Amino acid sequence: MGCNLRDLATAHPLDLGEFSGQRVAVDVFLNAYQFITSLTGADGKPLSYEGRPVAHLMGFLDRATWMLENGIEPVFIFDGRPHELKMETLAGRRIRKDNANAKWEAAIEAEDMALAKKLGPQTAEYTREMVAQTKRLFDCLGLVWIEAPMEAEGAGAVRCANGEVAAVASQDWDTLLYGSPVMIRNLTSHGRRKFGRMVVAEKIVLAELLENHNITREQLVDLAIMIGTDFHPGIRGIGPKTGLKLIREHGTMEAVAEVKDFEMPEDIETIRGLFHNHPIHPEPLPESTKAVEERLREFLQGEFGFSERRLERALKRLANANHLKSDSQPTLFDL
Repeated sequence: MGCNLRDLATAHPLDLGEFSGQRVAVDVFLNAYQFITSLTGADGKPLSYEGRPVAHLMGFLDRATWMLENGIEPVFIFDGRPHELKMETLAGRRIRKDNANAKWEAAIEAEDMALAKKLGPQTAEYTREMVAQTKRLFDCLGLVWIEAPMEAEGAGAVRCANGEVAAVASQDWDTLLYGSPVMIRNLTSHGRRKFGRMVVAEKIVLAELLENHNITREQLVDLAIMIGTDFHPGIRGIGPKTGLKLIREHGTMEAVAEVKDFEMPEDIETIRGLFHNHPIHPEPLPESTKAVEERLREFLQGEFGFSERRLERALKRLANANHLKSDSQPTLFDL
């Protein structure tokens, strides 16, 4: 999840109409984990059909068609190969997941379903097979998806800064460090209840954050490195508020290191470069097409047992957005 900048950012409730008719980049992996950890069965594992997980498909079908009905065109971005500096972070996540799996199995063996339900989401996996299924769903929906060279939120941020998309929808605060002018949190949860409260999408504007704290983006990146990112564990004892005070007083991480007597990361320029010059593929984003009803039915109902009610709701949204066609029965939307 990168560096937590919540204490520094001003989040504004999102008016969906602001992005009507525009493209918004969506960080696939974080949203996929949101779906597979929230749509679970009695044992805490993601909902499945004949032993195959379906929560990711349910979540993306619902949220993608909801976005289209609200006039927002999603552009889905998948993570590429992680940088070697992130391997330690990923290894730590794997250890925590393995520990959770062991505890979950013990809970199942003890028939403690309440504990299993609690532990299940911590064991969630978004496998290569599930990734391929998600891409196939987007193809059936006629929606654009791309694979980033490295970090999805980084690629989305660069394309947002380039004007290819209007915002980046992600839960990862690193989206701002990568330079996205606008970040949207909770977009795929908007209007849902969580812990008894209604979730509302929020917009964070990078320029506003920098102006409010009288810092540059370069200083924001240095501040984040001191707090801790996926590429560096941070400096002990420095959190967001302390780090902000130090970076405003001394200007750079090097100057803070001299005053606070800590060693600079050996790879500091590489880390900075990952945020300031994150790689993207040079090709422009392709155009979306229309969803094909027959392909959706064959895929979701034929292979994954989706109910008629769930599919009809999605088809109605697609029709309302003029984003649906039929291979066998042309409709007014095709004319």
